Amino acid sequence: MNDELFERILVPIADPEDAEATARAVRPHLDAGTTLIVTHVTRGTDAETTIETGRDQFAGATYETFSDILYRRDLQFEWVTLAAREVAEALIDAVEMTEATLVAFTPRDIDAWERTLAGDPGNRLIREADVPVMVFPNEQP
Repeated sequence: MNDELFERILVPIADPEDAEATARAVRPHLDAGTTLIVTHVTRGTDAETTIETGRDQFAGATYETFSDILYRRDLQFEWVTLAAREVAEALIDAVEMTEATLVAFTPRDIDAWERTLAGDPGNRLIREADVPVMVFPNEQP
């Protein structure tokens, strides 16, 4: 296994339910010393992606769900709330801003209508990220 690849993993989470599914999916694949850069994207007003310094209650609850499942002393966590107009663009920007070496996520359930209006952030992330992207199946407990 390439240790550098799994050094800094950007993990986007949308809400507490998604945080739980993602944490359970990635948990068996983490090695000691890995840094998880857990991100949540909120609606921004500017065209550029920015990192929010505080956590709103929703992001805080989402992060808490993730950490409750994955807490281990041998893992490091960074919590990054992003503000942007588009989720995919924010995550692509975040790869560089956080020096991530890999992106890992579970796909979100979005219907065809939403996909038509908003695009598919996961698909765009896979195509445009400058680092490898791992997509884990979203298996409900």
